[in-house]
Amino acid sequence: MIARLFEIRPWFAGVYYGWYVVAACNGIAFVTWGVTIFNQGVFLGYFVTAHGWSPATLSVGPLLFHVAAGLAGVPVGRILDVRGPRVVLLLGAALVALGMVGFGLVGEAWHTFFVFVLLGCGFACIHTITLGKIVTRWFVRARARAMAAATFGAGIGGALLVPLCAAVIERSGALVAGSVLAGITLAMIVPLALWVIKDGPEVIGQKPDGGKEARSTVAEAAARQTDERIWSVPEAMRTVAFWGLSSCLAAGMLAQGCYLVHQVIFLQESLGLIGAAWVVTVTTLMGMAGRVGFMLIGDRFAPRVWAALMLALQGVSFLILAAGTTEYHLVLGSALFGLTMGVLVVIQPVSTASVFGQLSFGRIFGPIYLAIRVGAAIGPVFAGVLVAMTGGYQTSWFALAGLLGLASLGIYWAMSPLRR
Repeated sequence: MIARLFEIRPWFAGVYYGWYVVAACNGIAFVTWGVTIFNQGVFLGYFVTAHGWSPATLSVGPLLFHVAAGLAGVPVGRILDVRGPRVVLLLGAALVALGMVGFGLVGEAWHTFFVFVLLGCGFACIHTITLGKIVTRWFVRARARAMAAATFGAGIGGALLVPLCAAVIERSGALVAGSVLAGITLAMIVPLALWVIKDGPEVIGQKPDGGKEARSTVAEAAARQTDERIWSVPEAMRTVAFWGLSSCLAAGMLAQGCYLVHQVIFLQESLGLIGAAWVVTVTTLMGMAGRVGFMLIGDRFAPRVWAALMLALQGVSFLILAAGTTEYHLVLGSALFGLTMGVLVVIQPVSTASVFGQLSFGRIFGPIYLAIRVGAAIGPVFAGVLVAMTGGYQTSWFALAGLLGLASLGIYWAMSPLRR
């Protein structure tokens, strides 16, 4: 009875309900990135200044976060295929809320390690595994556009919640700030999971994409045939496509994890701290612009084309950063990096679904997601080691440009129908 009061479909029966699911995913993405990703640095900065804890010790936390998220993603994917997204979203909201409060209760630097592990497990429940599973169930033809639209809230969450968290920490401390973010997490995700998110259009008597007739093309027929196949993990692991997606997408996230952690340190040598912060803002805005562009034209080209193109362009951004000699090059390289950053996150589930379909998406994307998160964890360490060896970032950026170039060629080849 209570659920009927919040039922959207009767009020707007003329609109395909999948787009309301996409809107709900934006609310989840608002929390996923705004709470769990962008605010990590805010809490770590507070711990350094307020308690004098070592940045080197605290940096272990984000590494554990990515590893924990990757490991948790494997069972999360299986649960999604069997039980649907609702129980996973509720579990994720609870874990993230506990992690946020945990930041306010830590008494030693090493206590943050447990909080980051808890936060990583919650993150896996509300990140691209779950959002990708939800979108792939509701869309086939418009899947790329819907996935881009479903994650637009990520940038909004970062833009709004980071200043909020910083202001509350400065005024009232980490416990109050963590509690505020925990409250936002529960207030956003729980109602959406209970009353808006549904496990596929069949639940309410609709069909994917609103039941529109598919275009009579070979590509459309192949896409629907792929979507209806059920894969086991061992079957998927015997394909070149599985390993190509795992390794090449992991390389992309290695580069992203590297630059997002080291960006301010690198830029402030030439631009100063304030100038570097403004470039970070430009990077974030370009990430949102990339999502908007992909939302408008993402369905016009195959996912493997997008994946290869974005990896290649991100490699070009690192070439500009490495070879550039002026402040203009630093801004240009960072802007191009930001443009590709948002699309690469979106293309991960879209590429996986294009190869393995939606019925087995969770169990197949789980191991791929583990590789992606391990790549994100290794990235900052990779750059740190090279900087220590060479005394600067130029070698790191050239190495990442080469890695991304190989990943671009590799993913285009591995996702070919002949390789599946």
